[in-house]
Amino acid sequence: MTVGKRSTLEDEYFVREDAERIRALAMEEQRRLRAHEKEALRKLHHGRCAECGAQLVPEKVGAIVVHHCPSCGGAFLTKNAWEMLHNAAEPHSLMGAVLNWFKSANKP
Repeated sequence: MTVGKRSTLEDEYFVREDAERIRALAMEEQRRLRAHEKEALRKLHHGRCAECGAQLVPEKVGAIVVHHCPSCGGAFLTKNAWEMLHNAAEPHSLMGAVLNWFKSANKP
């Protein structure tokens, strides 16, 4: 009778192990699909305006490159440009240059 219990316990153990492996494989597949989806979306929207979808035009303002949308007038900064703007030794002159660019870019 102990042999029967061992067999049942062993069966339960292997069923749990199999279920855990299947769960881990399913989670890995979901992660892979999310990464693939994210990459596909990034490629699809790269260089496009977040508001209207038009192609962005890079324009240099001082040391910073601003991506400008000719359709809706939106302007976008990369993370590096944003950090340069905030970490500038003379933030007022650099910020003034960017703000002046916004004023001139949005005039009809």
